[in-house]
Parts: sequence; structure tokens; C-alpha cells
Amino acid sequence: MAYELGAVGFGHWFERLYSGMARTERIHLAKVIGVSPIDGKANRLKLVGITGDNYYRMEPDADIPKEFLNGLDIVHISNPNKYHAAHTIQSLAAGKITITEKTWGINKQEFGSVVKYIRDNDLEDKAYLHLHYLHKILTIRLWDTLKRFEGEYGKIVGVSATFFEGIREDDKRRSAWLFSMDSGGLFMDWIHPFEILYRGARAADIDLKDVKLYRTNTEYDQKNPTGIEASVEISGGQFIGKVQGVIRIAKGVGADKKAVRFYLESGAYLELDYLNNDMEATTGMRGCWTLAKDGVDIVTDCPHGSDTSEFLVNDILRLADGERAGFNTEFMEKIFSTQWQYQDIYKSKELLHSKADVDSFVNKGNGLAR
Repeated sequence: MAYELGAVGFGHWFERLYSGMARTERIHLAKVIGVSPIDGKANRLKLVGITGDNYYRMEPDADIPKEFLNGLDIVHISNPNKYHAAHTIQSLAAGKITITEKTWGINKQEFGSVVKYIRDNDLEDKAYLHLHYLHKILTIRLWDTLKRFEGEYGKIVGVSATFFEGIREDDKRRSAWLFSMDSGGLFMDWIHPFEILYRGARAADIDLKDVKLYRTNTEYDQKNPTGIEASVEISGGQFIGKVQGVIRIAKGVGADKKAVRFYLESGAYLELDYLNNDMEATTGMRGCWTLAKDGVDIVTDCPHGSDTSEFLVNDILRLADGERAGFNTEFMEKIFSTQWQYQDIYKSKELLHSKADVDSFVNKGNGLAR
């Protein structure tokens, strides 16, 4: 059986979904809706089979029109985060399987309102929050990798994570809202380390202790942080007691680096080096992990498997076929709990911008310093 999908938003998040849709004949892109005229995106829309007849235009801050929702089985929401809470509830209320990218809300109240609506209406089998690092092969296999080396090298005693992205024209274009708390800010845009810690390392609890905020690239934003260093305390899973960790995220700081290093009792460490989705799609690689000690690599592996688009499409089809898929609301609340801590803490912090401060932040991140 084939299912009809409508896309609310037509940016890079939808393109990632479509790359997986193109490999199956069971999901048909029926409609697209956006706030801008079709003219500027007509060629891109044509490539996915959308013409003026099935492109809808809506006003910013407006509800999703009922005529757009008519006839759809699935709705994919990837417009700016500030619309996600309202549009997710509207889609679910219309009886649609609803796939929402990145977040259900830009703050605790919005996120909680969506969770409450899902629970009150028994919609766990129709609401799906897509966080793509939950479906990275390195994340999925992390637990088995940690258990494999536990006997000889011990459990986790420290964590350092770095998620830096170089200068990207797409980020420049989105910078007017990307770093603003109206969309959740940079910390929400890079929620991925918490996905890795909760799913991959099976953390039971992560407590945000402190943050430092940086202005790493003035071309992007001079008011909101474009770099963040977060100090966290992690427990449960493979962690020895309450483990101290540091997470550094930034945009526009040179070469990409997306890595997590788990320091083990023996003095060895396990490092996961992730690839972005474009690299995964074009190279077939899924990133690599390395176990090392005293500066010497002990073993390295670069596993293969499905990419995140394939995982997403398979989960959507399971939902459409009446099965449960993905992670429940309780798990998502856990992942986002540090976001609400951040939103309380960041208001009292100054934005560090001196060359010395920024250079130190970047160097520590590139070196995965604890």
C-alpha cells in the first residue's frame, strides 16, 4: 500500500527525508506548502514532481489550511521551529501521522503542550519526533562497542564532545532566525550530543551544570551565541558514578568536526567520529570509531549500514502500517530536559568574543579536551 505525504517546509530537512523516500514506492509526495511564492523554488519542486497545482502557500504564523491536509496520510513538518508546536497539534488533530523535525516546541511550555496533547489523545503511534543522530550507525552500535571493551579497559569516567561546523552559505541564509531563541537557539539546533549519550551510552540522567557562550563568527550573529561550551554531569548506563562531561558546539569555525570521546577507567578512550548526512549520502560511509591509549590507536572500525534517511522512511512506513516506531514521549522529554536548563542559565551569561577566548574554545574543541 502506498501513502500520500504532504511537506510543511521544503528546506534541507525535507531533502534528507526525500532521499530515503526516493528508494521506496510506498510514499508519494502529494503536496508541499510554504510561505514564499512558488517562483523561487519551481525548479526544485519540479524535480520531486510538484507543480503549481499541488504547491500551497500560507501566511507566516497561520494555521495549516484544511485543504492542504485533505487526502494526506502523513505530514512532514520542517519549517522554522517556532511553528512546530501549533502545526504538529493541527496535523495530529486532523488524524495524520505527523513527523516533526528537531523539536516539538521552542521552550518547555510549548514542548510540554504537544506532549500533553499526544498523551491525552493516545497518539504515540501517530506522533514522531525526528532527531537524526538517534539513527546514526555509530550511535546505534555504541552500547555494544562499550560493552565489548569494558572488561579490559573499564567503564566511562569522562566525556568530551565537539560538534563544529565550518562556514556554510545555508547557515548564513538562515542566520536571521537560526541563532535566535525564537527558534530555540544554537543549543537546540545541536541537541545531537544528548541523543548520543541517552541512546548510545544509555545515560539515565544528564544535568546541565554551567555554560559559556561565544561569538565565534560575526557574519552569522553578533547578539546570540554562535558557540557554546556546556558542562554536564552524566550518570547511568556505562558511567562510573556521576561523570563530568563537556560539550562544545559552534558554527562558522573552520573545518567540520563532529566527535565524541569517552574516557575509560584504564586511561584509554573510545572516540566516535561522525559524518554529516551529505557525506553519508555521497560516500556510503557512516563514520568511524577508534579505541586508543597513550596516543596509540588500538583498534578502529568504520561500520556500514542504513543511513538516517532510510531509518526515517522505514519508521514512517511502520507507523503508516499501524505499528509503533521511534521513541516515546518520555524518552524525548529526557533528551530535551537540558534544553530547558540551558534556557534558564544562558540569560545571565555574557557573550565571550575576544580572540583569545574564541581561540581557546575552538582549540579545546578540536582537541576534545576534558
